[in-house]
Amino acid sequence: MIKHALVALVLLAGCPKKDDYTKGEPAVENEPAAKPAADRPPPPPPKKGPPADLGKCDLKLEGGMSGEQSSPGGRSAANVAYWYLPEERKNMMGVDGYVVNCHGDKLKFTLLPSGGTPDGMPFAPKTFTFKKGRSEGANVMLAIGQATLADASGIVAVTALDKRHIAGTVDLSGKMVPGNKQVKLTGSFDYVCPGFSACEFE
Repeated sequence: MIKHALVALVLLAGCPKKDDYTKGEPAVENEPAAKPAADRPPPPPPKKGPPADLGKCDLKLEGGMSGEQSSPGGRSAANVAYWYLPEERKNMMGVDGYVVNCHGDKLKFTLLPSGGTPDGMPFAPKTFTFKKGRSEGANVMLAIGQATLADASGIVAVTALDKRHIAGTVDLSGKMVPGNKQVKLTGSFDYVCPGFSACEFE
């Protein structure tokens, strides 16, 4: 009996009290309740990207040399300063403006800034009138193989320019050199911004 009593006392002495289990546990602080969904402003809608169809340029050349071409839009087709954020434009070379390329297997036509006044290519529609290859605010280039257009006369009209697209028409004549072959170039372009930082899509 004494032996059994001693064993019982040892077991009781070795069992921790209830207070021993909770002793030393960190106090649980009440976390602030989350705001109800109705009190939180909705997240801004994600910015829409460009459509799959980025537009095209259609050209027709007649006269001493001829050919027709349709070329697609994209990053190499249209580069517009106004499609970038102001801080990005500060790091760009040259004046504000745009480059429009209608490049295909047959024809390579380009409209590009000529420098001069800062508003030579404004963020608005504008008609460029060419006489003997010169126009205020813009230059044009046309190549067919090794032949290039000289003394271009006529107009390139930018009929629309906004945060979504640039569109216009081409009506030029001149001579291809070497060879002095008289030609007439007509056509139109409508290029959608390919997703530069300041572009906007509905």
